[in-house]
This record gives sequence, C-alpha cells and structure tokens, in this order.
Amino acid sequence: MRFELAPYRVLAKNTQGWHILHLGDDRVQFDFGPFAFAVSRAGFQLIHGLAEAALSAPQHAGCIAHVSVERSVWFDPQQMCLLVVFDGMVLRFRPHELLAFTMLCREAAGVLGVTPGSLPGAGTLN
Repeated sequence: MRFELAPYRVLAKNTQGWHILHLGDDRVQFDFGPFAFAVSRAGFQLIHGLAEAALSAPQHAGCIAHVSVERSVWFDPQQMCLLVVFDGMVLRFRPHELLAFTMLCREAAGVLGVTPGSLPGAGTLN
C-alpha cells in the first residue's frame, strides 16, 4: 500500500503547539501534537460554531451548545471541563483551553474566508 503526502498549509498555530492545517483535498486538520483529526470544510465551520456558542453559553451542567447529539458541547462542573462531541469523537478541554481552541479556529476561519457554522436557536439536549 502506498500513501502520498498531501500538500498542506498552516492556517493557524498557537504557543501550546496546536495547529490547524488546510489539506490538499480541502479538508481541515486539527493537530494537537500527539492527536490529530481531519474534517471537511463544513465540519470545520460546525466545530468552530460549537466552540463559539460554548464560550458564550452559561456554564451549567449538561449540554451547552449543539447541532445534534453527535455534534455538541457538554459541561461537567465536577471535572471543570468541556467535552466537544463531533461524529463519535470526544475532545476534552478545560475552560481556558476552549478559549485557546476558539481563538485558533477564528484565525483559521479568517485565512479560509469562512464563518462559524450556525446552530439551531432553540431546544436542549438536557
């Protein structure tokens, strides 16, 4: 089996060593060092939208932002962490890390010329 390296460009990076890359096939890769994953451009916009919504949401236990159960942000006050759920993958952030992640998404979105995905305005998953 042969794998070709896809060309990419760095859209955003921070001092924590996190990067957001634009891959040659138009996917967007989130690179956290030991862990990375790639999504479509529309997937990137939804993750960015979830992060933005979670930043402005009240920090109560349970779901604080969502598109669906498979694409949502949950807050756990006992662990003081936020869980970003996206298509079967779970990312765990502390509140200050979510801010750093959102800032990274903002920078990458500016380079790509896209806006955060919009979320439904009503309903709850709690």
